[in-house]
Amino acid sequence: MVDWVVLLLKAVHIYCYLIGLSNFEFDCRTGRVFKSRRCTIYAFMANIFILITIIYNFTAHGDTNLLFQSANKLHEYVIIIMSGLKIVAGLITVLNRWLQRGQMMQLVKDVIRLYMINPQLKSMIRWGILLKAFISFAIELLQVTLSVDALDRQGTAEMMGLLVKLCVSFIMNLAISQHFLVILLIRAQYRIMNAKLRMVIEESRRLSFLQLRNGAFMTRCCYLSDQLEDIGEVQSQLQSMVGQLDEVFGMQGLMAYSEYYLSIVGTSYMSYSIYKYGPHNLKLSAKTSIIVCILITLFYLDALVNCNNMLRVLDHHKDFLGLLEERTVFASSLDIRLEESFESLQLQLARNPLKINVMGMFPITRGSTAAMCASVIVNSIFLIQFDMEFF
Repeated sequence: MVDWVVLLLKAVHIYCYLIGLSNFEFDCRTGRVFKSRRCTIYAFMANIFILITIIYNFTAHGDTNLLFQSANKLHEYVIIIMSGLKIVAGLITVLNRWLQRGQMMQLVKDVIRLYMINPQLKSMIRWGILLKAFISFAIELLQVTLSVDALDRQGTAEMMGLLVKLCVSFIMNLAISQHFLVILLIRAQYRIMNAKLRMVIEESRRLSFLQLRNGAFMTRCCYLSDQLEDIGEVQSQLQSMVGQLDEVFGMQGLMAYSEYYLSIVGTSYMSYSIYKYGPHNLKLSAKTSIIVCILITLFYLDALVNCNNMLRVLDHHKDFLGLLEERTVFASSLDIRLEESFESLQLQLARNPLKINVMGMFPITRGSTAAMCASVIVNSIFLIQFDMEFF
């Protein structure tokens, strides 16, 4: 039977090579991560080509507005800012892959090792992969459709600019998808780890009620202590991977959040403009209007899915801490080794609490996400009011 998850991941893997995002190779069967001359040269040439087209686009002074055939200055400024940020984000992503090539290779090695140790992870993350793949593919397909729809009014400069925007958009989408996949694996591993910890807690609670503490009791406590130490080691590895993600994807994460922020504000304003002026006055066809509406919806959904993925990791970690707190309701003390294992794990978590940050500056929490959404709404309203007053 064909495993569509494996085929999908292989397709994304090849896509990363073709677009120049991956500058090293790996073998999932052996866990080997290595550099190759072929991959390095191809990625370097692809990145140079993107850089040359960007330079040409900025020196050619082509039309930056390929969506609205009739637009005011504010529309053009918003489109320039959104497009410029997307290009900068793509360039920083590419540059970061070269500067942190070694760290990225180590992260991939850890991810493959985690996947090989727990083959059941594949069945746990398949629907998350499918959802993310569908959204990403739909966004890129609609972007290409919009670009093809505008071909009849483009010159050479506009064509090159369009190619640049598509390339950097694909690069950013792939980089965000890679981050999503790693977080998804960490989420699944946390679920497995929580299930194991729950079994240890339940067994320890049962043992705490036993009055007769013979050799079998001691043996069972030693077994549970080993299980608890294994859980603590896995939790430490997961937390290390989260730290590696922040280090490797930190700058990309900052650019992605900035892109999400400004793009949501910009698309909110563009939606208002279409409502205010009407598609006809903006010379926007019905087909383009429908595509834009679907694209905006998918863009919002993509931001929601990415953010929820990280928040769920924090939820699983909170459940992990809650399970450990149940140790206080045990009827009596257990074997000294098991007690020390519990204390060691709690000390490990207290000394190094799990945090997900963007460049170590912006914490990813429900509170910070709500504050960001409120800021997006306020700035969208401000931009709309500015349009109402001056245009």
